[in-house]
Amino acid sequence: RVFTDKDLERRDAELEAALQDADVFFASLIFDFDQVQWLEERIKNVPVRLVFESALELMAVTRVGAFEMSGRSNSAPSGVNKIVVNLLRKFGVVGREEDKLAGYLQFLKTGPRLLKYVPGEKVKDLRNWLSIYSYWNAGGPENVAAMVWLIASEYLNQRSLLDIPPPVEIPATGLVHPDFDGYFATPEQYLVWYEKQFPSRRDNPRVGILLYRKHVVSKQEYISQLVRHFEDKGLLPIPVFINGV
Repeated sequence: RVFTDKDLERRDAELEAALQDADVFFASLIFDFDQVQWLEERIKNVPVRLVFESALELMAVTRVGAFEMSGRSNSAPSGVNKIVVNLLRKFGVVGREEDKLAGYLQFLKTGPRLLKYVPGEKVKDLRNWLSIYSYWNAGGPENVAAMVWLIASEYLNQRSLLDIPPPVEIPATGLVHPDFDGYFATPEQYLVWYEKQFPSRRDNPRVGILLYRKHVVSKQEYISQLVRHFEDKGLLPIPVFINGV
């Protein structure tokens, strides 16, 4: 089941019932203090808990197999070996509690590249956590489907004979247009394409549009509608997306 922050606001009964029977809990962009407190109490018995881009208190409940993000302030997270403890210490993950989760956020950016040098079984659950985040951060239907596939395969005994595809790489920043299948790296590339595609519009007044990357990769309908609206008004839209809120 998929629920939104609106369901959290009204303490939806279906949401509470779903959490009681859940095998996996996944959340993102939850920051409201009351919502965090309400969730913390209701997900503590869910076997697999994945929380990204949310309040640090909620991210602390993350648990993937033997790997748990929470722990004593000066201790390493459970489910990792000495090699990884030394690696995590470099990022501030082992140390003061106020530094630990900030360290994890930094580790998420570079950890997947470093873990390939550590024997797989020794850090399997930590590696899976990083892989799940890689799919989620990349965004888009293909990556989300592969992420769910990975979770089901590793933690719900839903094994498949097919290999799970690697994340489809999507740039953190760029430009987009509904008539172009892909992304532009720079405004210059975008304008060269646009002026060839629509030569009669090259002298139109230009207007920049700032978009949220997650909305672009998930193909939210309003983006193409917004671009078309500006074009219909005789403007040359320059839709830029960034990886931020």
